[in-house]
Amino acid sequence: MTGMNVPADVPADLPTSGPAGAALDRDAEVMVETTTTGSRAGRVSLGTYLRLQLAHVHPRLSLAQLVVRCIPFNAFSLVRAAIYRAAGFRVAGGTRFAGPLTLWGTGDLYSRLTVGEQTFINSPAHIELNAPVRIGARCAIGHHLVIITTNHVLGPSYQRAGEVFHRPVTIGDGVWIGARVTILPGVTIGDGAFVTAGVLVSRDVAPNTQVSGARGETVRTLTDRPGDRISGAMRLQRED
Repeated sequence: MTGMNVPADVPADLPTSGPAGAALDRDAEVMVETTTTGSRAGRVSLGTYLRLQLAHVHPRLSLAQLVVRCIPFNAFSLVRAAIYRAAGFRVAGGTRFAGPLTLWGTGDLYSRLTVGEQTFINSPAHIELNAPVRIGARCAIGHHLVIITTNHVLGPSYQRAGEVFHRPVTIGDGVWIGARVTILPGVTIGDGAFVTAGVLVSRDVAPNTQVSGARGETVRTLTDRPGDRISGAMRLQRED
């Protein structure tokens, strides 16, 4: 369960499954199936249970994770990214991963993650792939990134976490994301934006803007004038 706020524009009749029938919790899905068919909760065939659980099993990803965890942190970062590329993820050349990525979801994960050229992703990074996640070229992403693509419709009092829905996340080219940033479903971060450390990004970020604070408030518009870049760096040093 994500425990996130639900956008007001989410329709109440939104389907509970995402791409390729993705579900948030396969054990919960078993309980739903047994309840709706009138059988006793927890009594399902072994074949049904195995089918639901195997939707979370991704052999190529598991093999890639075994290999990348043998590589020392921040060493051979180009090689680590190439291993994920060989596993089937859309990772462009020149991309660097400082450590293992935590990737999860159901269905075809490999087509849902796209990372552009010369992007750097620090570690740990947690990326849910029940909907597409696109990270552009020349991005710099700090450690403890969390990208979430699954949420719930707000339900009644007896179960506030209602129906499941999925939304993609897009990060444009040239974006700088600080440490411990969480990005919620459906968010688009525009090209050249700067998200400072610790922000919860719950709404779109316009291109070439800086957002700061726990709620991700827009601080200023960024330009390519050298004076603006230097003053911005000095301001961050004073804040630290």
